[in-house]
Amino acid sequence: MNNTGTRDQRNQYSAGYLARRGVLEITIVVGLFMAYFTTRGLVSGRSADAFHNAHQLMQLQNWMGISWELSFQSLILQHDWLIWAANSIYVYTHMPALILFALWVFIWHHDRYPDVRNIFLGMLAAGLITYTLIPMAPPRFFTSSGFVDTLAAYSPVDYHQNSIEMLYNPYAAMPSLHVGFAVFVGIGVIAIGRQRRHWILGTIFPILMSLAVVGTGNHFVLDVVAGAALAFTTWFLVPRLVTSIREWRSHSGETAQPKQVEYS
Repeated sequence: MNNTGTRDQRNQYSAGYLARRGVLEITIVVGLFMAYFTTRGLVSGRSADAFHNAHQLMQLQNWMGISWELSFQSLILQHDWLIWAANSIYVYTHMPALILFALWVFIWHHDRYPDVRNIFLGMLAAGLITYTLIPMAPPRFFTSSGFVDTLAAYSPVDYHQNSIEMLYNPYAAMPSLHVGFAVFVGIGVIAIGRQRRHWILGTIFPILMSLAVVGTGNHFVLDVVAGAALAFTTWFLVPRLVTSIREWRSHSGETAQPKQVEYS
């Protein structure tokens, strides 16, 4: 009887801890995410640099033989359902996937959550720095080259709404964080879940997002590659960096403590 009571109290404490911790984590992550988007919108006035960088990127892709955007978009534009699918994936799966993944890790794999959160924040920081240093115009701005903005042409999305324009940086194409965060989720689902369904979901979602961002005219191929590379890099480096910092702090704390002198 006493053992049952103790177990129930422990379970209630665990649930209460998760609830309180969840509120704190949501506040931290949402606050930083909004700060990221706000700052992202404040650095959007460098159109000349953004178009210059985009032209250089297109030249590089031509030299590499990977300028596939127009061919792929022309295929999508032949079918209304493909346009709808690309627009829907781009607009409606980005944030929900991040939120659902975070909840899944936090509730069912709580021991892995700190690493996942740190990796996510590392990607936010890297994205903001890159957008600030290398503004990049997306393909949809180059209508003279044949690109189509499928969101503007075939959906009710209005980039000039006050709620969107305040947070929206039109020159944040490199890297594609739509792809980066999709790969981030995919790696996490596979690494943490480790079952066949997790491998399938973790593989398909980033592929669909990669196709969607190119098909909608929002990113070049190298934007996609850079976003995926950022996700893999942060998954590899951030946990190791955090571990190294903790070990260094622990070692510094031990060496800073005065040694006790024993008197015989």
